[in-house]
Amino acid sequence: MKDLSFSSLMKEGKKIQSSLKETAKRASNAIINNKKIASNQLDARKRLDICNKCSELAKGTGRCQMCGCFVALKVKLDFEECPLHYW
Repeated sequence: MKDLSFSSLMKEGKKIQSSLKETAKRASNAIINNKKIASNQLDARKRLDICNKCSELAKGTGRCQMCGCFVALKVKLDFEECPLHYW
């Protein structure tokens, strides 16, 4: 069973906070530099397929254990990348 102690919940919360902060930073840079924001459906599907096979994906939450992101959302953002460089 996964550890549900206060300290582990705080650690996970901080990981999510950091992930969202980095995504906001990359999104801002993409907008400033007039870069593409949304991935096309085919690329997003390919990315999600890779994530679904990865041992770092927490299946119950849909979150990457490396970066804390919610992969179903991250794969749809063209400026994002896998922390393990799988895509």
